[in-house]
Amino acid sequence: MRTRKTKDRSRLIQAAMGKLPCDLTIGNVQYFNVFTGEIYPAEVDILDGFVVRVREEGQEAPLPAASYYDGKGSYLIPGFIDTHMHVESTMMIPENLSRAILPWGTTTICTDPHEIGNVMGVDGVKFMLENAKKSALRQYVLAPSCVPAVPELESTGAVFGAEEVGELLDMDGVVGIAEIMDFVGVYQDSPRMHSIIDEGEKRGMYLQGHAPYVSGKELAAYRVGGPQSDHESATAAEVREKLRCGIHVNLRASSLIDNLTDLVDGCRDHLWRDFVSICTDDVHAKDLLTTGHINRVVRKAVQAGLDGREVIKMGTLNAAREYGFDDLGAVAPGYIADIQLVKELDGRMPDAVFVEGRLVAENGQYLGGDRQEGAYDFVNTVNVPQIRCADDFRMLVPEGWQGDTIPVRVITPLDAGRVLRTAKTVELPVKDGAVDISGHPELLFVAVANRYGTGGKTIAVYESFGLNRGALASTVSHDSHNLTVAYRDTDSAFLAAETLRKCGGGVCAAADGAATCLPLPAAGLMSQESCEKVAEQISQVQTALNDISDGTVKLLETAIMSLPVLPGIVITDKGLVDGLSQSFVPVYDI
Repeated sequence: MRTRKTKDRSRLIQAAMGKLPCDLTIGNVQYFNVFTGEIYPAEVDILDGFVVRVREEGQEAPLPAASYYDGKGSYLIPGFIDTHMHVESTMMIPENLSRAILPWGTTTICTDPHEIGNVMGVDGVKFMLENAKKSALRQYVLAPSCVPAVPELESTGAVFGAEEVGELLDMDGVVGIAEIMDFVGVYQDSPRMHSIIDEGEKRGMYLQGHAPYVSGKELAAYRVGGPQSDHESATAAEVREKLRCGIHVNLRASSLIDNLTDLVDGCRDHLWRDFVSICTDDVHAKDLLTTGHINRVVRKAVQAGLDGREVIKMGTLNAAREYGFDDLGAVAPGYIADIQLVKELDGRMPDAVFVEGRLVAENGQYLGGDRQEGAYDFVNTVNVPQIRCADDFRMLVPEGWQGDTIPVRVITPLDAGRVLRTAKTVELPVKDGAVDISGHPELLFVAVANRYGTGGKTIAVYESFGLNRGALASTVSHDSHNLTVAYRDTDSAFLAAETLRKCGGGVCAAADGAATCLPLPAAGLMSQESCEKVAEQISQVQTALNDISDGTVKLLETAIMSLPVLPGIVITDKGLVDGLSQSFVPVYDI
């Protein structure tokens, strides 16, 4: 599959033959050949956004190019490709994301807009496609497969079946079906997932996988069911087994999950790593501003012991081959001239970045000149009529309960990162008809409220969350993005929730009558401010959060509490859910 860029082959042939001058020559570089692994002096000739020739030392151009860029001895490598990411997780709209990550050397991203799809349906995905066209970053979209992830277990703003997925697959810029998260539905061959995958298969589209902790016969069935890749491995053993099954593995380091060293261990001793590429998945604006994008993952993989040349190949040629992009991922005749110049092959910020032969960033500065902020008036998508006062955050015991205590299923973390959770029964006091945790500093409440105007709310007790007082509220709550509030007291919970309702969503830390908010008015997920402004707001909320917690609670700590395809206990607006069996678990053990 070629990209959307059209080309005049006759002009390119003439330029390659020296009968037509090129637009640009990039010279005085150490050229890294991703096909062979060689590094040697060369000059790259570019016409109409395509590479027409890579001239080795001693090979002169018959006609001089219109312009020349001096690489000053830097390494010349292809632009990076992110094989899986959610633009919404950056908290920026697509055009501002482009301006933030091009200076880091990423020139192409493959995105899953299931976050905004869950909130605003097909119209939300269309906004992402259209807005992405406003700046230089090449942004491909995959049709969300799980809107919602599991319809029976959560409420959402939209529902995608085969018809909606098919409609999206026929749009320009859509290259496949996004992470097929209902892995249980795939290996149990549920009619819904089978029909959605059929839409991609009959069009010959890429089918992106999502299979955390799936192994053995279930993994084999998942691969047979259609998905071709996975970015959810947590251990070296997972990486190894998936590669042995012919599954393309994306090494991930995100703002939520970063176990890259373990993932590298899973492929470190393999003779071939052609089925390994790189992704960021969920990375927010502050991390993008300070540590980078795909180059950050490259840097960490090199630090974990992989050769920088191979990691760069993973982030370029391997990524392009994963999607079938046959004119991206390399700097060679016929390939699109997405190029970066770097001082070392170790993931540092590039000196210069070119997209289709046009200089778009230099020395960390975006040069596109297309910055526009504050141009959109987004509809407020936070509709929570079931939350009217602080008392709505009281965890009421069942009607008629007479005891002074009640057995509550308390959700407790299974791992240090608080990603996977289980439940245990704890006898807790009852006060004025509600569960009382005032004598248990290790516990707090979590409420998930449907934010689409149809009611519904669940309150549960969590252990070892790290919040000492106050509340943390967010409308960034994968993947249905209902309002999620973790809190020690109901007044703070209501203040945080009301703050987000008024501004159209975001993240808010509240305590002692004061609230610090990161407004995300675009579907409750994104800001239209610049990366710098969003990063500043993130820092402010994180500082406020540090003040009311033990310092371990992250801005997006609640973001995956409601994801019912996680193989553990989660909370949705409909109740407690066992993600592995995809069934409800009673809140009270009575």
